[in-house]
Parts: sequence; C-alpha cells; structure tokens
Amino acid sequence: MIKQLLPITAVLFLIMTACKEDKKTNAGATASGLQLRTDANPAWQYENLRLYPIIADASVLDAQASLASLKTLSESIQTPGFRITEQKQFGRSDERTYNLLTVQNKSRDTVYILSGDVVTGGKQDRVIANDQIVMPGTIRNMDVFCVEKGRWRYQDTTASPEQQKLYAFSGYYSVASPKVRQAVQRSGSQHEVWAAVASVTEANGATSSTSTYAALETANDQKNRRDAYLRFFDGKFDQEAGVVGMVAVCGDQVLGVDIFGHSDLFRREYPSLLHGYVAEAATATCGKSNSEHAAQTAFKEVAALAAPKATSTETVGKFGVDGKWVHLFKK
Repeated sequence: MIKQLLPITAVLFLIMTACKEDKKTNAGATASGLQLRTDANPAWQYENLRLYPIIADASVLDAQASLASLKTLSESIQTPGFRITEQKQFGRSDERTYNLLTVQNKSRDTVYILSGDVVTGGKQDRVIANDQIVMPGTIRNMDVFCVEKGRWRYQDTTASPEQQKLYAFSGYYSVASPKVRQAVQRSGSQHEVWAAVASVTEANGATSSTSTYAALETANDQKNRRDAYLRFFDGKFDQEAGVVGMVAVCGDQVLGVDIFGHSDLFRREYPSLLHGYVAEAATATCGKSNSEHAAQTAFKEVAALAAPKATSTETVGKFGVDGKWVHLFKK
C-alpha cells in the first residue's frame, strides 16, 4: 500500500511545484505590498507601447481605503463650488502672475490635483506643478507653468460674467506627456517646459498660433493614430483586481511609472495618464524589444518610496497625506 502511495505523492509534489513556478513567471518584482505583473499578455501591448500593471496587496488597499473618496481634478473642474482662476490678488498688487493660479473649493469634496494636470482657459493654458490635496472650504494659490506660450487674454465667450471677470479656467485637458511632466518636476524651468511642449506638439503635427499643448486635439493623421492607441487601452485594467498603477514602456525606454494609493483612484486617473503616455509613444521610434528588465528596475525604484520613511529624490517622487502615500511616480 505504501509503495502505491509514493508515486501519487511524487506526482502531487511535482504539480504543486509547477504551479508555484508558473506563478513566479507571472509576477515580477515586489516591494512594500506592491507587485509588478509581467505576464506575456498581448492585451497589454499595442504597437510600441507596453503597459505593466502594478497590483497592491489587500492589506495596502485596506489601510488606504479613505483615498478612494478623493475626487480628481478632471471630475471637479465642472463641479459647482470648485473653481480655478488666474491668481486672486490677496493684497494690493495687480501685477501679471504667470506661475500661480488660485483654486477655490466651496464643494464638499476633497480634491486631489496631480502634478502634470493640464487646465485650459484663463489667460493661457497651464500645467500643475505639484501634487496637492484641496480640502473643502479652502482657497489657496498653487504653482503652475504655462503650456500656451502665445496667448495672454481671456477668450471664453461662453463663460458667465463672473467667470470672465475672474478669468476662470473652464476645461481640463489631460495629464501632460512624460517629457512635459519631467520638465515640470525636475527642471522647474518655464523655458524647458515650453521646449518640451514644442517637442511633443511638433512631433504630433499639432502646432498652433498660440503654441498650446492642447493643440494635440487638432484633427490629423497623428491624432487618428493616437486615438487608435487610446481605444485599444481604454478600460484595459478594469477587470484586474487591485491594480493601483502601471509602468509604461516604449521598446526598452521607460516612459513613466505612476502608482496610486488606492485602486479606485488609479482607475479614475488612468484615462488622463494614458493620454500623456500615448502622446509620446505614438510618435516614438522605439521598437518592440524586450522591456521587462527595464520595467522591473523602474518599478523597484519607485515602489521603494511606499516605505514609511522613504522620501522623494531627483528621479522619483512621493506625495502623501495624513500618513498615507497617495502617489508614487518616476520623474
């Protein structure tokens, strides 16, 4: 009887070992309750753009469950009571201010504003410089950069008289492309931001009289190509449990890493982030070479910031509130 059981036991051991080995091939690097998925999944690659999802453990999601209630800027900009305007002069100064806007939140929502968010309107379109939380019933100035070099006038004829008087921003565009975000987050130079905007818009055949980043909406062949990317990746991770971020790779080049403190927050930021990644991937010459190693290296560097005492560096960033990390990213 014992002799008959031995082969069965051996077979069961081999099956269990094989399952463990298969699991390892599907999971990449892990850090601080986060895991990079490296499955050979054709649904995660279109042309030269590959997205690697990042999964959070249930313990991470439970600990940061309150972040799911944050509203994004794209959701809030049309909400009654929430308003972004040209800088409100709190003193007597009436000088032009290009690198500050005023945000006023009279709504009941707590609003999360992401570095790289592009708002349209005012006297010129701007990109937000820093991640921040805007609590209900607060008003403050926030740092921005211009992404529309050739305009300094209010031109929204559909705005109400009050909005026109305050030079209110009526539109949200997307999260800017990696080149523009890098210029914002690492250089802090308006001239470098303008150069990055010019590089992206020219590559996409989206030049305009005011040199605005939002000219990417110009109908042309490049926009049609970008739209194909966006359609392919639309809602791509909605059925994947616990996805809180992604690594975007073009060939062997990592375009960016974005990880959010909760899966629901990532799901709502995803379309805007994707728009920025596609703006560069669709015009890049990178091929479809193996990018797993590059993705794992970038993931480990960024995910390490989830540790309680970890802080931002020149190449990676961390934004948190009330002891919780909200956004980890590659600059």
